[in-house]
Amino acid sequence: MSNIELVRIDENNFMQAFNLKLAKEQEQFVSNPIRSLAQAYVYYNQCIPFGIFNDDTMVGYVMVIYDYDLTEYNIWHMISSY
Repeated sequence: MSNIELVRIDENNFMQAFNLKLAKEQEQFVSNPIRSLAQAYVYYNQCIPFGIFNDDTMVGYVMVIYDYDLTEYNIWHMISSY
């Protein structure tokens, strides 16, 4: 049985996020993980990046962003490796 969990991206796991690969057909719809994490860094007051782990393997990435106008969090980026 798989153990799926969200783990905040930090200095211990960001390279795993960098190494996520997009399917060719995803590339026009989804930001590259490196670009997405750069945006999380720039908008650090609003964004929280998480790795999606299956046991000890990062299989995806999701970033939530806080919308100050609506006072709510939304999914900004989501990546699923293939």
